Amino acid sequence: MEKSVITVNILGNEYTIKGVARPDYIISLANYLNNRMTEVQEATGLKDAKKIAILAAINICDELFDLKKQLKESYVPNDQLTTIRNRIEQLIALIDTSFPAELHASNPHEPGPQEPPVAPEAPPQSSDDNGTASGNNSI
Repeated sequence: MEKSVITVNILGNEYTIKGVARPDYIISLANYLNNRMTEVQEATGLKDAKKIAILAAINICDELFDLKKQLKESYVPNDQLTTIRNRIEQLIALIDTSFPAELHASNPHEPGPQEPPVAPEAPPQSSDDNGTASGNNSI
């Protein structure tokens, strides 16, 4: 993969960044960092870019750790999902066997009993002078 060479501005200083990521992605990262550093500078009144960068990095790490914690708390392992799915299927089977057929028929989301198909009527046949039926039959 080709390396991109991008020049970005962070806190009034230009930096050349080489990377394999898309240029627009590198620019968005640099813009994010610049915004965070500007926020720190405005909140603290600091002038030293190194101290501002360290405080911004601490803030970004805090965001990262918080997001990782949220992701970990919301993660459900596959074996637990399988257990949940099996239990749900068992409950559905229990409900299906416990309720009378009339309740199933009244459920608008479930098809009711099927009517037997009706055969189409045969076309009327005419009789000729000899009293025999004529139609489209071939012999």
